[in-house]
Amino acid sequence: MNMNNSIYLRFFPCQLVCILVAQAVFVSLIWAHDDGLGKHVLEGYHLGQETPPKIDGNLSDPVWQLAEPISGFIQLRPDRTKLATDDTEVRVVFDTYYLYIGVRCYDSSPDKIVNRLTRRGDMWASDNISFFIDPHHDHRTGYKFATTPGGVQNDDYRYEDTRRDSNWRGIWWVEAVIDELGWTAEFKIPFANFRFSEIGQQVWGFDIERFNFRKSEVTVWRQLTQAGPLTRMSDLGHLCGLRQILGGKLLEVTPYFLGGISGQNNLGQADGGLDLQYNLAGSLKTNLTFNPDFAQVEADQLEINLTRFPTRFPEQRPFFVEGNSFFETPLDLFFSRRIGHRGDILWGAKMTGKAGSYSLGFLSSKTGHFASLETSEAQNEKESALYSAFRAKRDILKRSNIGFLLTTKEYGGNYSRVGGVDMSLALGQTYLVSGQMAQSSNSQRLAGESSHYSLSQNRAYTLMFAQRDYLWSASLLAERIEPMFEINQTGYLRKEEDRGWQSLNLGGSYKPPVGKSLLFFSASSSLSQELYTDVYLENWKMEYPELIVSPDFRQDLITWDVGLKTGIDFSESVWDYVGLFYHRGRRVELTDVFIASNYGFSLESNGALPVSGEIDLSQGNFYNFAQQGIGRQRQVALGGTIRPRSNCTIEINSNHAQSLTTYNRIDGRFFASSLRLTYLFRRDVFVRIFGQIGKERRNYGQIQNLRNYLVSFLFGWEYSPKSHLFLAYNGNWQTEEVTVELENRVMVLKISYLWNL
Repeated sequence: MNMNNSIYLRFFPCQLVCILVAQAVFVSLIWAHDDGLGKHVLEGYHLGQETPPKIDGNLSDPVWQLAEPISGFIQLRPDRTKLATDDTEVRVVFDTYYLYIGVRCYDSSPDKIVNRLTRRGDMWASDNISFFIDPHHDHRTGYKFATTPGGVQNDDYRYEDTRRDSNWRGIWWVEAVIDELGWTAEFKIPFANFRFSEIGQQVWGFDIERFNFRKSEVTVWRQLTQAGPLTRMSDLGHLCGLRQILGGKLLEVTPYFLGGISGQNNLGQADGGLDLQYNLAGSLKTNLTFNPDFAQVEADQLEINLTRFPTRFPEQRPFFVEGNSFFETPLDLFFSRRIGHRGDILWGAKMTGKAGSYSLGFLSSKTGHFASLETSEAQNEKESALYSAFRAKRDILKRSNIGFLLTTKEYGGNYSRVGGVDMSLALGQTYLVSGQMAQSSNSQRLAGESSHYSLSQNRAYTLMFAQRDYLWSASLLAERIEPMFEINQTGYLRKEEDRGWQSLNLGGSYKPPVGKSLLFFSASSSLSQELYTDVYLENWKMEYPELIVSPDFRQDLITWDVGLKTGIDFSESVWDYVGLFYHRGRRVELTDVFIASNYGFSLESNGALPVSGEIDLSQGNFYNFAQQGIGRQRQVALGGTIRPRSNCTIEINSNHAQSLTTYNRIDGRFFASSLRLTYLFRRDVFVRIFGQIGKERRNYGQIQNLRNYLVSFLFGWEYSPKSHLFLAYNGNWQTEEVTVELENRVMVLKISYLWNL
């Protein structure tokens, strides 16, 4: 096999690893986190015989006057270090099982408070306040609880200092009220949501962040020292005085019943399943599911994809999204959307959590065919497979860690296995080194590969050095992906079989304030080299016998790319963001070696307005993989949000693209559009209507017209925490030329109930 790679690119990653790891260990030891409590300390008031506050959003309960308030918030944006234009007061009381937080958000113009009624998790269209809690006091993990003046809930799990898992969902209560001084809110948070030692007096990390939408003003209690725009667990203040508190082990049992009709023939069906969750000793959480159903999950939104790689859609299924962050690594070795895309999910088991300095994660899921009403042909098409993933990570130093991840798929006598080690080293307050080495093994590939292929061709290496503060950010990434490294049975990698690359990437940005707005400048550059096996070249010649390899093509050619982007984030303006970008670089493909350029424009209006929107325009030349030749493309994306009432939202998105030959002849038109209407009767009762259209017209040798239509309706009612009633309908139609065919139709009624034992 001819691997005529440049010596510099081949050995640079190894040299860089040694240098940066040595620096990381040395600097981490010097720049350790200061465990001193400092002046940002909030003393919680222990309720003895006093009556706990009634959670109604009103701070008139006598117990609130027993707690010492904190105030004096300062701005992160727009006028960093200045006092908040409207201050905030926070009080904390607690008893054996619950943490209570009372907050007063002063506002000089209460009639202008932005307050919209939205579904849980969607609070960014309103004023809001967030609380960050670190029960481990390890300066790297924690939880966020947030609300709006309308009492909309939002929560997530924080890990590795700045990263967040927005799919985590706790059980807690909040109410809020708007009055003549601004607005108030009361939180009731069970300690059972947290994983902590129940021994002795507790000191937890604690901080508050408030967002005033109409002023674009972000204020905080402690986090002025944060290195960037992301909330850092290492920068929290402290909540003291917690004693005689109990977390419990929290057993959740959620059975569900589902009934309805499905298929082209409207066949009736009845089904059921069960979800279990149990908090083991310490902080380990176990989840079990049997015959899970995801009728309430919205269909993926269509995207126009002109590349040779499949689109990476986000995970939306409840069993998989919670705790998914435990399996994240620099390389996407585990991608849960691979599970169930070829067969029904029969059962799943998962355990995630943190025990001391160790973070652990285990997942196993079995797929096959379950529905008895399906034809034998349909059942035979569904893949029977066992997916597994094991993750172990250990905290080292103050904010660093090392880890290991193993993923497997066993199917039809074959297997796909991927394993890797990774690390993340925090250097002081603003620097980070992260990297990973992984290796894959696939039985189908091993059976057909030649003896001269080495195991090293199944490996991947990545190493990144990054710096970030509130003005500057910079990163250096070295990467080598061997051509036979294959993970797309269990993970996600934008890669063809038998083709890899090695690259060096440098990027940076600068965001200086200008008045109450922020300018934005960024630049990026890269050097890379494609890696091919003989098998790749042979298969390409067999697939495209009519094409010839370009005389300019060589396996050792270096590709390059440079990119520039500039824009401005406005404050207190009709506009929110305007930006421009430009990219130029050399591309190397078998049929063409060419200079590619791409440029575009973005404009977003202020989301606080009743009507807002955005537009993205781009144009440039690219490699048309369907035609195996150079082409050009034009793309325009439009998005709009209409809020006719505070409890009603209409979202419209449309994307249109054209592919053109080098002679400006249109050879492809692509269109995708969607409309989503969400109406809330109250916070826990909603209706969602979703529809989308996709059209394609290709002239690649012969004219093809393809269309796709989807209509979805969902009524949801959360009648108690984590207990739901869903009525759902989904219809999907496919057309080719003038023929319209019903692809699938499903209508279901799903009821679930949580027994919290």
